[in-house]
Amino acid sequence: MKSKSFLGAGFGFLFITLGASAGPVPLILNSSSYNFQLAGGGGAASATLNGVPVEIFCDNFYNEIYVPSSNSADVTTLGTSANLSETRFGGVASTGWTPIVLSDGNTSLDKTDDAFFNNPNGSTPEAGSTALSRYEMVAYLVSLYNVSQGGTTANNQIQEAIWTLMDPAAQGPVIDPSGVNPDSDLEAAASWYISNSGNPSAMNSFLSQFEIISDPNMTFSDGLGIGGFQEQIVMTPTPTPEPLGGLWALLCILLGGLFMVQRNRAAGRKLAVRL
Repeated sequence: MKSKSFLGAGFGFLFITLGASAGPVPLILNSSSYNFQLAGGGGAASATLNGVPVEIFCDNFYNEIYVPSSNSADVTTLGTSANLSETRFGGVASTGWTPIVLSDGNTSLDKTDDAFFNNPNGSTPEAGSTALSRYEMVAYLVSLYNVSQGGTTANNQIQEAIWTLMDPAAQGPVIDPSGVNPDSDLEAAASWYISNSGNPSAMNSFLSQFEIISDPNMTFSDGLGIGGFQEQIVMTPTPTPEPLGGLWALLCILLGGLFMVQRNRAAGRKLAVRL
């Protein structure tokens, strides 16, 4: 095969494979997966996502995910410009959340954070009512879990804060099976967001460790994902490989082969001149 045809065929195969590989990846939970249980079915489970071991944390209380189970999942990596179109809550409007009213006794801070969470315009610096800011704050709260401690009061408060953040008005009042007050964690999440949102580089460095795992079979009503398994957040220092794994290696092999063909031809031409 001529070198031009070799390269053309290689790129053709690459792009066909790229197109065919896009889409959901396998999410597998085995019978011993549920290793961090909180009140009301919250907490975390071990799983494999596209073959990679991960720990998954629920971000909503309205749906369920079963252990054991075999699922397909859409994966969205978090960042300050993340596309949330495949997530359960990405299309919820700034006015679509159940109002958050803090009441832990710190009157001044409570009022400030209430305004932050319930800002109808979702504008900076009070952007706590946008879907993206809420996912970002959930990522921060997940990072606060002490997984080894299991169902402690502190961990239940974090879970309740996450469920309170991800509570669209269409789903009704958030459940509180442990009877804890999540206000201190909500205040911590608001403080973290306000302090860091002006530094996109630092935010993206942190958020790149988190992925949103959503059911690809959800239907959508007014921007809210309906049905399917309970959406999860994954925290991993190494983001989950896309289903395109190995294709860039294939491209390198193709280019390396082309280089060898060209070098051998050049050597052949030099040999012919000497003879």
